[in-house]
Amino acid sequence: MVARMAAPPSFTQPTTTRERLIAAAFRVVAREGLEAASVKAIAVDAGLTPGLLHYHFPTKAALLEAVLRAALANYLEVSRQRREATAPDDQIAAYFRWARASLAMERDFFKVRLAFAAAALTNPELAVVLRDLNAAAAGETALMLAAARGETTPTARDREIGGLLKALTDGVMLSWLSDPDFPIDAAADDIEQAVLGWIA
Repeated sequence: MVARMAAPPSFTQPTTTRERLIAAAFRVVAREGLEAASVKAIAVDAGLTPGLLHYHFPTKAALLEAVLRAALANYLEVSRQRREATAPDDQIAAYFRWARASLAMERDFFKVRLAFAAAALTNPELAVVLRDLNAAAAGETALMLAAARGETTPTARDREIGGLLKALTDGVMLSWLSDPDFPIDAAADDIEQAVLGWIA
């Protein structure tokens, strides 16, 4: 599983009005869904007025993009730290240990992220943002695969596997979120073994 913190530090300890709005949008979408997450509901959750929300974000889509970009930035930083602190022969195992350990925290993030992905199917502007976010997450995975060989530059194969692992993760998380009986641990085991086979 590709893991991210459910709520980046700026979500849990917001210090600016902009950060408060991003944190509130994350909570409201995770709790109520994308369609029900109105500007008014987000502003109320943040303890601010809708006018102040529009001052910082002209549209709800712009606010949701900021939520996802903040979460992505956190993921990339946490992943970079783990990658740089891990020996090459432990990179893949460490990646999957980290993913399994953070799975419970991931639930809300993936609710928000998958809601955004569904909306992007009919919104070309959101689709462009989604491709950008997916490419960045897959690129970080490719860096981890290169690090597993003791290298710093991913190959074309690393990038291919990074993209495939990103797509697999999204599908597995959708299955897990929609079916409480989905065998998430077995899926993680199978994906880890597949990655080891792909890079062998």
